Amino acid sequence: MTEKEAIEIAKPIVKQVVDALSKRRYQDICHYAKLYQISLQALQETIEEYLTLNELPYIDAFDVPCDLSSNDDYQQLDCVVYNDGSGFTLDYALTTDSNFNDLTLQMEFIWTEEDIIEARILDVHVL
Repeated sequence: MTEKEAIEIAKPIVKQVVDALSKRRYQDICHYAKLYQISLQALQETIEEYLTLNELPYIDAFDVPCDLSSNDDYQQLDCVVYNDGSGFTLDYALTTDSNFNDLTLQMEFIWTEEDIIEARILDVHVL
């Protein structure tokens, strides 16, 4: 699997998670991905505290275009495919008003024995 193929598999799920974050519908996230290394409460607290401390009103929805002009070397989606074919990780740089806000959503996508991709939220952290 290539990085491009992995991103195409992940995009619909990442979109649903990011859109739920942007609407502050944290409870809905569990419908789209498993919380794997972070609890729902920790995820919500991390985001809400970060927004408050930085006086940011919200997180953008997935389809809001990201302004990369300030950092041409940076990508909003960063994917690493596992060499063993078991899946991949994906980091999504969250934005506010189309600008990076330093919060990153880290997810993992693992192929199950049933050949279904399982989406997991690993963390939300300051980059």
